[in-house]
Amino acid sequence: PRSTLFPYTTLFRSVYGDASLTWLGGIAVLRVAGDAHAIGAAHGRLLAPWLAPAVAAIAPSIAGTVSDDGMLGEWTHGIRLAWRWRFIDDGLAEPDRRMVAGLVRGAAASGVALGYDELLRDQAMLDVGAPSPISAEADQHTIARSLTLIGAQSPSRVWIGRSVALAGLDDGGDSALPVVTIAKPEGRLAWAGVGWPGQLGVVTGINAESIAVLVDPTRTNDVRVTRTARPVGLVARAVLEQARTLDEAVKLIEGSATLGSAVIAVVDGTNGKWVQVERTPSKTIVERSPRSPALGDVMTTNALSGDPENDRARRMLPTLARVERAARLLRGPLADAGAMAVILRDQRALDDAPRPPGHRAAIDDGRAVQVAILDPASLSLWVADPRAAGRLRAIDLRHELRNEGDRATPAADVTIEPAADPDRAASLAAARADLRRARTALRAGDRARAAEACARARIRAPALPEAIELEAIIAQARGDLPRARTAFQAWLDGGADDPHGEERARAALAR
Repeated sequence: PRSTLFPYTTLFRSVYGDASLTWLGGIAVLRVAGDAHAIGAAHGRLLAPWLAPAVAAIAPSIAGTVSDDGMLGEWTHGIRLAWRWRFIDDGLAEPDRRMVAGLVRGAAASGVALGYDELLRDQAMLDVGAPSPISAEADQHTIARSLTLIGAQSPSRVWIGRSVALAGLDDGGDSALPVVTIAKPEGRLAWAGVGWPGQLGVVTGINAESIAVLVDPTRTNDVRVTRTARPVGLVARAVLEQARTLDEAVKLIEGSATLGSAVIAVVDGTNGKWVQVERTPSKTIVERSPRSPALGDVMTTNALSGDPENDRARRMLPTLARVERAARLLRGPLADAGAMAVILRDQRALDDAPRPPGHRAAIDDGRAVQVAILDPASLSLWVADPRAAGRLRAIDLRHELRNEGDRATPAADVTIEPAADPDRAASLAAARADLRRARTALRAGDRARAAEACARARIRAPALPEAIELEAIIAQARGDLPRARTAFQAWLDGGADDPHGEERARAALAR
């Protein structure tokens, strides 16, 4: 019999109370219901084995918000971290705190001991977290990289494409397996979102009224860890739970104080209309006639584009190249989800020239932990399966959220392209893991070991620009200037994908 304390496992699913966990290949599908505590407890209980790695990967991003420099830096780090984050609890709504408490208790019931404070802080990782020092994003002040694509089939119907990477985490996002949450909160609207273990907010989601909310985290000068406000992802979840119309969704975003900054797209699937909202802790800019069908992790409206932190991101990140390429591909009408998938898998430059695998200015840079397509009109969702070379698995949200039909009848999966390399994603992930080891060794002063780890990455992915750039940096640190010059030149010739690093490379070649 079903127990509310211990789940039973069948061949296809695990059950905990009124919640269940099933798998679509490598995609976890979590169905939860009830009050906030029950939803958090089900998440923690059913996803417990995957919570600890995700929390461990986020930990350096939380710790990095406080320096450990100085004579007593390491000894007092924990105290100063607690002081810096002291207002996070106050900024959350009561249901948020109850959900985190449920998450702690659910995980503990499965033997995974996680602290309330660390899980609470993790909800604000995208808002105020710092990139891991061993990540490629360490110099760029960013954790997440994302794209939102809005493709029209007709004036009243749109397709939504999403790509979200967590490259700034300590493991590059490897622990953030895709989790599709189908939630039926007590007294609220049912909604579905695509996230990862431990995430209680939403970055990609849609509710039963066909209102979709897509969050692209950004950085602006008015973001502070010490602010008393709600993380953007939790605001997005509240919008899905309450908004029945586009105007209601925008009003909720405008009226909610946010801890961080983000570009938020809100789509009404019933008529194909959508708006772009640029939200910071102190400003809200609503574009009801967005200029571009592609949005990224940089703000573009006149009121916010000149913000110092945002301007820095515009100059240092390859975001604009990705957005411009996507906007060009979205000019014509899209016939189906397969057409949107082609754009999400694009690896070419604006002039159609091919980019090397893993190039950070490509739409598909091989780093996404979440690739999804939404048809808000029919409430269909497709999510990329990391175990099936990116095959997009279909989910019938009309049945899941509205209980329409006796059983789910999902659309056909979007298959991988015949010419696609099935080993590409795994090779890039393994190479980037080697690069993180190389940066760890370089920070410790062990240049020989750093060079060895970087060489392993080059073997796995010979043309990966990120590896070629790091090879040059390591050679420069070892005093091997001819090798550094050769690697820097090869990186530039292949298409530099790090604007900040490009300045450093050209300076080295000039010397």
